[in-house]
Amino acid sequence: MKVTYNRDKYLQRTYGITLKQYNTMLRKQRYKCAICGKKSKDSKIAFDVDHDHLRGIIRGLLCRYCNSRVLKYLHDNVVIGKGLVKYLSNWIKEVENG
Repeated sequence: MKVTYNRDKYLQRTYGITLKQYNTMLRKQRYKCAICGKKSKDSKIAFDVDHDHLRGIIRGLLCRYCNSRVLKYLHDNVVIGKGLVKYLSNWIKEVENG
C-alpha cells in the first residue's frame, strides 16, 4: 500500500504522528471537522492536521476550508475569535427579534 505508506511517512515527518494516531483522532471527532462538523464527502480527501505553529502541538483535524480560510484569518488569536462569535451572535439575535 504505497499511498498509506506515503501518508504515514508524511504525517510522521510533518506532525510527528502516525497514520494510526491520525485515524484515532478522526474516529474521536466522529469523522467530522472539529470546527464546522462537516463530514468529508470524499474519503480520498483527508482532513488537515491543525496545529499550534509556535509549539507544534496538534489541536485537531479540520476540513480544508476551516483550516485555510477560517483559522488562517484568526491568526490563532482568541480575542479575534471571541469577537467573531460575539459579532455573529449579536447579528443573529437582531434578525430573530426583527
